[in-house]
Amino acid sequence: MVYDFEPKLLSIPGILNAERFIEYYLGLNAEYHRIQYDRKVLGMTAFNNGYIQVANEVSGKPEPMPVTKGTVIIDTSLTAKSSLPRLRFTILHEGSHWLIHRRAFDENNPLGYVGVYENQFLAAKEGRIDYSRSQKERCDIEKIERQADFLASAILMPRPALRTAYRDFFRFHGEKPRRIYRGGGSRIDEMFAVELPRYVANEFGVSVRAALIRLEKLTAIVDSRKWKCSFI
Repeated sequence: MVYDFEPKLLSIPGILNAERFIEYYLGLNAEYHRIQYDRKVLGMTAFNNGYIQVANEVSGKPEPMPVTKGTVIIDTSLTAKSSLPRLRFTILHEGSHWLIHRRAFDENNPLGYVGVYENQFLAAKEGRIDYSRSQKERCDIEKIERQADFLASAILMPRPALRTAYRDFFRFHGEKPRRIYRGGGSRIDEMFAVELPRYVANEFGVSVRAALIRLEKLTAIVDSRKWKCSFI
């Protein structure tokens, strides 16, 4: 997908234009509104036509707003400059839902919906539990949220480009690229375990936490020396 959209970003570290990706590559429509639910909801994906609760632009009171299938709704709180890394991730998180989950939520799915959700929408991040009505549904939603997080991370930080950034980081510090062992490792490893995620976050325009999780998933940063497979 990244190669089809912007080939150089597959191997060279850079910031992917998340909104352009979901609109021009995935064919989705991105809209920004103050999403109103009991808990903070940062993003939603419309798998079918329906309504969501948004704040009235004048009164600030909740009101229903119609949205069409294939719309990604992003909360306006993410448009602040300081929130841009989280905005990119949320947009790609929602786009990932469309890529891997839309068939399960299609109104014509003969097997029914994956879970029971208001208007067949999916809330991202905080607030997603509001859409569940049983423990099984909560497990289902947690599973697909993790799947969307993983795919969003892979699109924003493709493995080949991340490997390039990883090697550049070590080259800058005059070190040979290697796995970083955190907790019980050397002092320099402890420092690298903090500095590498910051470097990666800056290179790819994501949050430090998102960068750290991606590096941990690829075992570039680990807490034990038992790992044998290598990301390098």
